[in-house]
Amino acid sequence: MRSVRAVAAATVLSVCVAGCAATPVATAPPGADISGKQFAPPPPGLGAVYFYYPATVGPAINVGVGPQRVTRLGPMTWARVELSPGGHVLHCRGPNSANSLSLSIAPGDMRFIDIQEPVGAYACTIQETGPEAGRAAIMAGTRALQ
Repeated sequence: MRSVRAVAAATVLSVCVAGCAATPVATAPPGADISGKQFAPPPPGLGAVYFYYPATVGPAINVGVGPQRVTRLGPMTWARVELSPGGHVLHCRGPNSANSLSLSIAPGDMRFIDIQEPVGAYACTIQETGPEAGRAAIMAGTRALQ
């Protein structure tokens, strides 16, 4: 009986390690991470969008704007894109699903987008957050390679 419990516990542990672990993604050089954390204003006529994945575990998620893939985020990573003014469709694509968010960008805007796929969830989430939450998550994370 004791060996059956030990096998069951080991099976549960191995499933959680495989399914609950953070999925690694390629990260940018340290200089790019540091410069992005300065939160410099976007170039004239453009807006800046920071995508960030604040969870500590979860699958890698592809992030895009319109038909273009921007980057692949993993837990505790982030990316910045500069966009022309107007309406844009931002999207996330996880291993099980996709979701999108429509966002209007004005020149000089700096926006923060939270991307996640919580453990046990069947869909990635994409939502705009405030600057305080966004900046804190970016400061705690590492810039993903774009």
